[in-house]
Amino acid sequence: MRFGLWYHLRNPKRWERPAAELYASTLDQIVEAEALGYDSIWTSEHHFTEDGYLPSSLLFLATVAGRTERVRLGTLILLLPLHHPLRVAEDAAVLDLLSGGRLDLGVAAGYRVEEFDVFGVPHKERGARVDEALSILAGAWGDGPFTHEGRFFRFDEVDVTPKPLQRPMPLFMGGQSKAAITRAAKHGCHLLPSSTTDFDLVPFYHAALRDHGRDPAQYRIKTFRPLYCCEDRDRGWDEVKEHWLYQHNCYRHWYREAGDSVAPDLTRADDLPRANYIVGTPDDCERAIRDLHRELPFDEFIFWAYPPGFPVEQATRSIKLFAREVAPRFGSEA
Repeated sequence: MRFGLWYHLRNPKRWERPAAELYASTLDQIVEAEALGYDSIWTSEHHFTEDGYLPSSLLFLATVAGRTERVRLGTLILLLPLHHPLRVAEDAAVLDLLSGGRLDLGVAAGYRVEEFDVFGVPHKERGARVDEALSILAGAWGDGPFTHEGRFFRFDEVDVTPKPLQRPMPLFMGGQSKAAITRAAKHGCHLLPSSTTDFDLVPFYHAALRDHGRDPAQYRIKTFRPLYCCEDRDRGWDEVKEHWLYQHNCYRHWYREAGDSVAPDLTRADDLPRANYIVGTPDDCERAIRDLHRELPFDEFIFWAYPPGFPVEQATRSIKLFAREVAPRFGSEA
């Protein structure tokens, strides 16, 4: 089994530190994580947030590529409808070349209303735009020029250069809705679902792949969940719970704006759904990951390196403890 770390570089006012300092300490942590044996580094993307949520994943990952040698570099996720697909094709190809073929490009439709409004992209078109953009990416990374005439983009005999080092480029679809999974199967994307789903995701994905003439054995599933590895479960929860409460309420607010939820914010961190968070000793972490793997078979488990506002240096203790005490127990398990 492989293990990855996920970053969004949020910097809430309550715990704010200089942005340059946060970025520098995060990069130092990533370098250390590679030395500890982690397999991948992932970044999220959001725009126009008061906490400075990372808006430019590929640019940040290009810097990571220059500081590392082995770890894979992934987007979890790139908000595809907010970008011109030809620019995505170019930037991803350049990053793949710079990193020696280490890019895993994860994309999704997005949901946050403000981002679509500011960029002038109709929120209701996001699914259709992802479908068209994925077709354009395939053409852009193919041999020679290609022509496209679609609902949103039209161009004739465009040759996107340079081509990525990886052919084909590994493409992942974020999200866990049936629509997202069906889209992933249609376009031949691997899957990046949340670990909290309310239906049998893997059989649904495999059936959708077969419906499109694809062999499920050729496709990978990577999943994620908040995790904090520590020496004492209760003390560890007290250390991180306010930071996860902040994150929980931010996402609830965005989901409500998008019409995807009516759930109100929580006022107490101890009211968070503890089952959605892995906090505890190495034994606790191992047990939780094994339980999760039985429910949702995956080949890589990814967790947030630190929740919003949590001291990066303090989070490094968790990352070290997990790498030394938990990851070796899984060996080469798939």
